Amino acid sequence: MTVLRALALIACIALTAEARGQTVSVIGEDSAELSAALQSLLEERAKSGSSDAQASANTLLRYLRSEGYYTARVIIDQSDEAPSFQVTPGEKFRFSTLDVVAHGHEGARSVARNAIALDEGDPVRAADVLAAETSGLRALRVSGWPDARLENRVVTVDHADASGDAVFTYDPGAESLYGDILLDTDRWRASFVRRLAPFTPGERVSLAKLRSFESRLEALESISGAAVTLSPPNEVEGPQSRDVNVSAMPSPRHVAEAGFSLSTSEGGGVSGGYKRRNLFGGDETLNVTLNLATVQSGLHLELTAPHWRRLGQALTLEARAEREETDAYDLAEAGVGARVSRPINDKLNVSIGGDLSIANSETETLDLNVYTSSVSLGAVWDSRDSAIIPTDGELFSVDVSPTLLSGDASSSYLRTVGEARTYQRLSSSLILAGRLRAGALIGAPLQSLPPEQRFFAGGGGSARGYDYQSLSPRDDEGDLVGGRSIIESSIELRWRQSRRWGAVMFVDSAAAGRDETPDFGAARSAIGAGLRYYLDFAPLRFDIATPLDPISGDPQIQLYIGLGEAF
Repeated sequence: MTVLRALALIACIALTAEARGQTVSVIGEDSAELSAALQSLLEERAKSGSSDAQASANTLLRYLRSEGYYTARVIIDQSDEAPSFQVTPGEKFRFSTLDVVAHGHEGARSVARNAIALDEGDPVRAADVLAAETSGLRALRVSGWPDARLENRVVTVDHADASGDAVFTYDPGAESLYGDILLDTDRWRASFVRRLAPFTPGERVSLAKLRSFESRLEALESISGAAVTLSPPNEVEGPQSRDVNVSAMPSPRHVAEAGFSLSTSEGGGVSGGYKRRNLFGGDETLNVTLNLATVQSGLHLELTAPHWRRLGQALTLEARAEREETDAYDLAEAGVGARVSRPINDKLNVSIGGDLSIANSETETLDLNVYTSSVSLGAVWDSRDSAIIPTDGELFSVDVSPTLLSGDASSSYLRTVGEARTYQRLSSSLILAGRLRAGALIGAPLQSLPPEQRFFAGGGGSARGYDYQSLSPRDDEGDLVGGRSIIESSIELRWRQSRRWGAVMFVDSAAAGRDETPDFGAARSAIGAGLRYYLDFAPLRFDIATPLDPISGDPQIQLYIGLGEAF
């Protein structure tokens, strides 16, 4: 058996070698272009191990005819070790007539003919004919004939004068206009659903707009699937109104979520969330989040109303109560906010919002009650392929917030924060990810700012390997006081070979500074590695990091466990 397999392998190699040696030469016009195309066909056949000369010649003939050379001849020369092919393409056939038939509907015939990009004198190419019939059908379906179908396509060639004739026959179906939009359930407000339609009653029906309407419905938080169909046509002449029937499958109204985190620098924490979808029949979503952690605990409520007042625009209302205990300060805060966001295109989103809060912050020397009001102007450019586990694309965000303080601390300043993230696929299993974040507080001296509104760096969300907030300015007694600027960067090499397991190597750097301008040179770095276990919805993260620029008191190793990628 082993000998037979060896002989079969040798024969296969010999046949493949023979096929690879096949060559083609073209006589006549366009010889260079045709030669390259025909030689490529022979090479494709060689890759599959096919070496039959007559079969190769037939393949060349079929290609030539598809390009309009209906009198082409292929001569096989087998005098050498590998066969060669001499091709005489002959004259290229060209269309003398082109016609469209639409069952007597002159309007439909005109729409289809105008969409067909073929004219008399064009080559009789198979690819062009197929593209033309598809273009005609697509034009009918978006111009008032949504049920149009291609009935027949006939192409004839005349060898006497190297010409061709084509007739495209369509059945346009009923000429249709949009009627009323009918929803098969009362879970959603009819006015809200109608507002999502990219058309108005009385317009000519476009099958593409019906599919766009369907996609908008399926993008809603409260809908897991949708179907948009037209009512059956009537047997009447001329345009007719047809109702648009909307069938929607709701997503679960109530959703519970949970998460956790653990690190040697910030302690542990658990979080629980409750989501209520379609609260008032307009796809409104209420999110309630409760965090209980060593550093920060709080309750956060968020109500989002999509397509508020105009398509694509969202209104978000927020309320929160938080408690934070850190080495720098203890904070109790409550606040409310509102934000309106609007997409400019499929990648760019802009927003404007306002926030009011009251806070009590305590340090070793201060006990402040402060009222804060701010306006936020933001923009986000997001081209990532995934928000949860990105492998390609970029994210750029910027937020500018004029802020006014009153109470025990009275001041005004401008808070600016910008962030950039990039993800590059290096191979099927390697991703290079990078993050850069910078911020500044402009217009107020450091001592006039409450400690919780200053910048602090260090820890799991900033620079792994260092204690929480430890990369921040200190006073003469060595107590953390925070700064007016911040700079953070991270580079991760992410490796994922299997569905469940992966690994990372990373370098993090960060520093908060007293001045308004971030100081890149003051940043301190840490290096680390980690494991990822990919659940169906997000990765479980295990990271360990050590400082590269330690000072007295810095731990040698920090451990982090959490849900989701670091960025």
